[in-house]
Amino acid sequence: MHATGPASDPHSTGPHDGWPPRGYSPQPSRSIALDLLLDKAIDFALIFVGLYAALAVQQWQDGRSEKQAYISLLQDFQRELEANLDQETSIVKDLGAIENTEPGENLGSMQATFDTFFAGLSKDEAVATCLHEQFAAEDTPAVAHAPEGCDALYDAFETAHADGHASFSFSPAVLTPFYRKEVWQLYLADGVKTFRNKALAVDIAEVYANAARIEAQVEHIESTYNDAFTKQVARTAATDMKLAEIVHDERTHHALSRTGLDMLLHVEQDVKEERYGALEVQRKLELEVERMKHTVLLMRQEIEAVQQAIDEELASLGSTNAETQG
Repeated sequence: MHATGPASDPHSTGPHDGWPPRGYSPQPSRSIALDLLLDKAIDFALIFVGLYAALAVQQWQDGRSEKQAYISLLQDFQRELEANLDQETSIVKDLGAIENTEPGENLGSMQATFDTFFAGLSKDEAVATCLHEQFAAEDTPAVAHAPEGCDALYDAFETAHADGHASFSFSPAVLTPFYRKEVWQLYLADGVKTFRNKALAVDIAEVYANAARIEAQVEHIESTYNDAFTKQVARTAATDMKLAEIVHDERTHHALSRTGLDMLLHVEQDVKEERYGALEVQRKLELEVERMKHTVLLMRQEIEAVQQAIDEELASLGSTNAETQG
């Protein structure tokens, strides 16, 4: 028996030619598009989540880095402020305790220079007074013999000035403290934007402003003192040389020439001017030192307050005192 109908035709395209297989139902094209869209949406979501996570991690790392930089900056300020507080010793060595601010007792070891200078002037004045009484008193004629007690003064003065050197010696003072500013400069250059406690930053700025004021004040005190006595050394040497010449004439001739008498009158005037000039410098320095020491005391209080504030700031950030000191 031979098959009949379309199924027996190998070239047949009828519904029963073998494809598509029985039970096969092709998906509509719309369903395929939805699947592709869903896949793309998932991919985009994963990319977004990845970027967000990366940014979050970066922000966390940046925040942690900024926090550590802030802590390090605070610790550096602690050390620098402590070093600047120690600079008081460079002032104390020449001007005495910072607490001694009153004029008349605030110049410290610098006062010894004035005392030595005034003591030398007193000796010059005593010798000049003897010579004046002996040769220049208006109501007494010149005498060959020195007034009572003057011979010893003449001999002592001539012996002290036999080598022609001045009796007053002076060593310039070096007073200016060296306040450190490296951390402050680093803060100004790069730390302002990361410094979290703005009120603390203002307090720290005031400390460094006062340090600059103190440096300027001390520099002016040093300049006034050194300039005044550098000039005074030359003046005193000239006065002593003139007086030594007059005393030598008295010791040798027991008399003064007209030139010697005129020189004596000039020496007496020079000694007075030197005393008045030194007193003026001393009073000026006392007032300047008083103002400077008050500024140092103020900065000391500011540094102590700032150090305490930094300790509290570090504690709020989870940093310990041991870490700060290390």
